[in-house]
Amino acid sequence: MGDQDWNTVTFSKRTSKPPTSAGAQKQQFNQALREGGAIESTKKYDGGKNKAVVSGGAGANAAKLDAETEELKHNRVDLNLSKSIMQARTAKKMTQDQLAKALNIDKKIIVEYENGKAIPNGQVIAKIERALGAKLPRPPKK
Repeated sequence: MGDQDWNTVTFSKRTSKPPTSAGAQKQQFNQALREGGAIESTKKYDGGKNKAVVSGGAGANAAKLDAETEELKHNRVDLNLSKSIMQARTAKKMTQDQLAKALNIDKKIIVEYENGKAIPNGQVIAKIERALGAKLPRPPKK
């Protein structure tokens, strides 16, 4: 308790702000206007605009994207795999819904695999193999 400072501290608002250089320049400008003195004003080129858009910053990036030739696509399930899943499922006399329930996955995953639209996943393919009791062709490794 002996280390505490019990002096009173008073906070108050500032009554006036110190003049800034921009404010001083504006006052000089207004005073010259009132007195009829010579005033020179110039407009800034592209003042207050987004320079990235004006200078072609976004256009340059768009040109780079257009010039990009790398083909970016996801791997898809091979048609041989999708046909073999379908054949093995029909040989077991299972519907897509029954197979999905047996694998404890969503039905749309089975539909995507059979339509060739799914991204191949080795774990899902292994589950399907076990449930159907058939060896399925695997996608090539890259």
